[in-house]
Amino acid sequence: MVCLFFVIKDQFLIHKCENESAEKYGDFLNFPESHMEIWEKFYQKKYGVDFDFFPRGRVVYNIKEDCYYIYHDECIKDLTPILKEYKNQNYKICEDYHYQCSKCNKNYNI
Repeated sequence: MVCLFFVIKDQFLIHKCENESAEKYGDFLNFPESHMEIWEKFYQKKYGVDFDFFPRGRVVYNIKEDCYYIYHDECIKDLTPILKEYKNQNYKICEDYHYQCSKCNKNYNI
């Protein structure tokens, strides 16, 4: 399974799909929609901020390595809701500057 997620007040909002339905990108399988697309569909009206305001992350699958990469904002200290899905899989936890919320990104304009 691959996914993308947001974290709002310690609540994970997870959008996932099985690898068979994922989008192939080079050696990786990726969730087929972007954070921005999901945010606009489900959360924009409720929260009234841009998709990158809250901490977020993504899980992709490397086909050649048979390994999931879990990318996340450094503000997310407890990944338990995500990790429980991959407890019997190979995975790597990675911070990535791409996943910066309004608190982490010094250049964020509100």
